[in-house]
Amino acid sequence: MMDDARPVRRSRWDRVYAGLFRVFGPAQLGDPDEAAPPPLPLPAPCPRCGRAMAEHVFVTTAERNRLRCP
Repeated sequence: MMDDARPVRRSRWDRVYAGLFRVFGPAQLGDPDEAAPPPLPLPAPCPRCGRAMAEHVFVTTAERNRLRCP
């Protein structure tokens, strides 16, 4: 049975490390000689304006589908 239930006092550096751990998370472990994964390919740009297709709006009507550039 524990009679001494006082909280453990941490040093200043323990508090600094705890704060950094909350921000950055645990260490990134792995083989340091392993090559980095290739970057993901960029999505194809709009053939008309050259901007990303995610910025465009597709309008569907009874007659046809239209692409609206931003």
